[in-house]
Amino acid sequence: MMVETPEGQVWAFRAGVRRIGSLKPMGNNLKFRIGSITKTFVASVILMLVDEGKISLDAEVSEVLPDVVTEGSLLTIRNLLQMRSCLGNFTIDQDFLHLFRERPWMHWSPEHLLQFGNKNHCREGRIFEYNNSNYVLLGLIIEKITGDTFENQVYQRILKPLGLKSTTFPVKSANISEPFARGHDYNPQTGKIKDLTLKINPSWAWCSGNGVSTASDMMIWLKAYLNGFGINAGLKSEQMDFRPVTYDGISYGLGVMNKYTAIGHNGNFAGIYTSLAFKFRGYYFVILTNGQAEGGGRKATAESVFWRVIERSKIFN
Repeated sequence: MMVETPEGQVWAFRAGVRRIGSLKPMGNNLKFRIGSITKTFVASVILMLVDEGKISLDAEVSEVLPDVVTEGSLLTIRNLLQMRSCLGNFTIDQDFLHLFRERPWMHWSPEHLLQFGNKNHCREGRIFEYNNSNYVLLGLIIEKITGDTFENQVYQRILKPLGLKSTTFPVKSANISEPFARGHDYNPQTGKIKDLTLKINPSWAWCSGNGVSTASDMMIWLKAYLNGFGINAGLKSEQMDFRPVTYDGISYGLGVMNKYTAIGHNGNFAGIYTSLAFKFRGYYFVILTNGQAEGGGRKATAESVFWRVIERSKIFN
């Protein structure tokens, strides 16, 4: 965990080991899979393209990707960013989940992912659903508009300018360059813990959740992202126009969430890594974890750790 105070002082904390069965402690320079924090990079590139006049937030997706979204759909880029698309959600589709569990090493194309999940019967823009399909489709939009890969666009526009040398977005390989924390899965049926770090092909999430990074890189990115990196003040205002979701106290903007006034994004990569990058009352928080609590419970997820810190800290009480 890394925390930066309003005065710019940085605190770093670590607990546990980087791999079950090892005595090597966690370190602040270790790489983790950051899951859905990847979405902040996608949103940032889209907003930069809007700022450059290459696309409009209210452009219909069928105009950009007619082979993927049929003409006549009212689905817009803004809907995708806001998670209000009514797209089918591949990550809860039983056919997809069956294949994913049977062949976690399988390489998925974005187009294949978007074939899963029935379209919801709703009007675009009306109903919020946290749905990875939205950001897979945004990745395809980035590639269509730029004629470049999503990964290279993120590198050129964000990683290189900010010096994020430990952040990558692997597509085909499950490998992570050293040093990294191993990701562990607890199976409640067998009571066994498995190291799945290098066994899940990240293409299953693509740009909805395939990022790899460190706490220090994430701290740099969190501060840049929340302060409008690469976009004008008007677009930043639109990005931070939070709309309520189905739970009280929680709202979602354009690739950014507000949870009880904690602003940023969280992430989960197949349950074996969880992550959080939030700003709360002037403090920036980055928390990365590599497994579940004893028994498979959620007490060790990055977000649960964050809220325990907030509740128990005298700073916020």
